[in-house]
Amino acid sequence: MKESPEQVIDRSAKLVVSFFVASAGLWLLAAALLAYIVAAKLTDPFFLSGIEYLTYGKVKIAQANAFVYGWGGNSIFAATLWIIARLSQAEVRGRIFLLFAGTLWNLGITAGLLGILDGKMNAHELLEMPTEVWPVLFIGYSIIAFLALVIHRSREHSSTIAPQWFILSSLLWFPALFLIAWNGLELNPARGTLQTVLSMWFGQSLIWLWLTPMALGAAYYVIPAIMGIVIDKYYLAIFGFWCIAALAPWSVLNHLVGGPVPMWIPAVGTVMSIAMIFPIAVASTNFHATAFKDVGKVWNSLPLRFVIFGTLSYTLSSYIGVIFSLPAVAKLTQFSIINEFHFNQRVYGFFSMIIFGVVYHMLPKITGREIGTGSKTFHFWTSAAGVMMLLLAYLIGGLTHGVLAQQPSLDWASSVISSVQPYFLITKIAFVILGFSQLVFVINVWKVIFPNPLAYILDGSPERKEKSA
Repeated sequence: MKESPEQVIDRSAKLVVSFFVASAGLWLLAAALLAYIVAAKLTDPFFLSGIEYLTYGKVKIAQANAFVYGWGGNSIFAATLWIIARLSQAEVRGRIFLLFAGTLWNLGITAGLLGILDGKMNAHELLEMPTEVWPVLFIGYSIIAFLALVIHRSREHSSTIAPQWFILSSLLWFPALFLIAWNGLELNPARGTLQTVLSMWFGQSLIWLWLTPMALGAAYYVIPAIMGIVIDKYYLAIFGFWCIAALAPWSVLNHLVGGPVPMWIPAVGTVMSIAMIFPIAVASTNFHATAFKDVGKVWNSLPLRFVIFGTLSYTLSSYIGVIFSLPAVAKLTQFSIINEFHFNQRVYGFFSMIIFGVVYHMLPKITGREIGTGSKTFHFWTSAAGVMMLLLAYLIGGLTHGVLAQQPSLDWASSVISSVQPYFLITKIAFVILGFSQLVFVINVWKVIFPNPLAYILDGSPERKEKSA
């Protein structure tokens, strides 16, 4: 039987996408383990205290880097290559180079995390990995980005749509952010507080301009693909895209309220954070108005359920973030654990949930094998429960922390720390649930990619074995 164009594209993407998804899963488990160690140390400071490489500061930084670059980077590569190839109606080319670049990326992250745990790190947010590994990471990323652009350049139709805008911009924004930050922090170090501003700007912008557009672009692709209808009020998507491009790099400056920087910097950040209401409202309208047209289909499709959970999390928590950017509120929260709410909402509640949905939608198409409904359902409910516990603990605990910290008459140890400790215990339980959930996800993925590992070792692939029979 003759293959359809989509099947030809899926076959061309199979090896590369499987490599990146499998790698992303391993980094997800590594980040989950490190996250548990971090949470455990907050409830028991003596946990693993005898191991020099596992001090709180080192593990906390390693966990963030493993999650953002290991899980985030590999999953972005997998989803980008498949979605761009599908939308361009073009096969994935340069597979050997993509695998080589992916290997460079993962080896660089491994070396970088080992350097962090060994204490050889930089002092810049999400640039903590040793200086020596960044050229390797940049080369690997550049090769992957270039070949993704080659696929896009080979598209059958010159017009583009929302998933392509968001995904390709995400692909290009990362090297732009990196080069600006690396020049101002390492090559030609800026003076005074500008280094602090640039460091914070890079770390926050990486979430807003790399992870966020990728997840939004994936949602713009998966929702209509599964529901079989056009995105509601699609004409607003271009407005939302340019709002994020114009506002997000400035909105992150609100985190400097009260810091040793010129007043105009956090003031601009506050104004831009409030203006972020517009792209948030656009995304919410596009996604949820479409989903509510057929709630039954959303509920019955587990990939779609993951994606809609992620978009709901994005909408609600982004509005909360706008409120927290107001100066009167920021004075209470900026030095509290509320910052953990922002990070974990972005990477767990939003980005990861959408990527889970994309992987569950994508893998059966490229491998021809379905993932069990029961295991996907279990993964969804444990992920949802873990995310909700984590975010509520950080939200309520952060507000409690911020309010009590403003009371100079209170004893810090007996009042403030003791009041926050129960929330740390809840986050510890949440990370256990999330870790177990993520283990289920990795098992689901690996069972589909490698249904018979022995066949891959002895015969190259089970398909080849079947043909020879």
